[in-house]
Amino acid sequence: MKKRLNIKMPSISALAYRLFGRWAELIIVYFEDLEVDIKRAGMKISLPRYISRMLLISLIGFIAAFFIPLPILITRTIPFYAITASAGLGVLVAGVAFWVMYILPSILASGRKGRIERALNFVVNYMAILSAAGVVPERVFRSLATSDIDPVIREEIADVVRRMEITGEDFYSALRRKADETASKQFSDLLKGILMVTRTGGDLKRYIYMQGKYFMRARRVALKKGLEQLGVLAEVYVTAGIVMPLVVVIMLSTMSLIGGGGINLILWLYFTTFLLIPLISIILIILIDVTAPKEE
Repeated sequence: MKKRLNIKMPSISALAYRLFGRWAELIIVYFEDLEVDIKRAGMKISLPRYISRMLLISLIGFIAAFFIPLPILITRTIPFYAITASAGLGVLVAGVAFWVMYILPSILASGRKGRIERALNFVVNYMAILSAAGVVPERVFRSLATSDIDPVIREEIADVVRRMEITGEDFYSALRRKADETASKQFSDLLKGILMVTRTGGDLKRYIYMQGKYFMRARRVALKKGLEQLGVLAEVYVTAGIVMPLVVVIMLSTMSLIGGGGINLILWLYFTTFLLIPLISIILIILIDVTAPKEE
């Protein structure tokens, strides 16, 4: 029987590091702040590899933006101008790609922060129940790591357990490191509080109970604020998404009956119906999605 060849293609991170690893090590000092965002975003990649990926994607963007429009530009202008324009476009695309990759970890960390803080209310109540039953903090975290809670905060808690089991760190060291790396300040403060209370021999049950009340109150305030913002957006939608397009359509229809004064009214009707109204609706949908309180 013929043996099947098992050829494994390298991942984009491995390929990027193979090509640009040396360059990444040289410029890593200029991107030290990026390492914090990478950890807070939960990205399982080292800083040199991520910088290498940034360089590779920027290079791909430059090559694509340079060679794709070049044949078209050569047929419309002299080669020098065509090459210059393509090179300028390539540099622009490469710069945008590099900038997007640079801010991507902070964007992911921000989204991760929101999910963690939305789930904190339930996590703290879960901790309070286990602590009231006399369960030690380490066992509480092990139970949370396998519980049915939001996957993001479960991953954060599981990382503490993983460090104890794999790297051999003690509970307090793993907790302190996670408090420094997590994207959520509220979760970080909670972990630091648990660390301080357990080390000083304080009443952990009362501390977690008080934190649960605090997060419950904070969540209630956030929901109330979100509902108020939704009310404002509803009024904006009625005004900008319903009344204004209706007035514009009626006005254009009336002008078409009495003579538009040289204005292409049919074109404006098409513009209002097929572009303006959908665009307003899309913008308002995005605003509602950003503003609306998310499910736990």
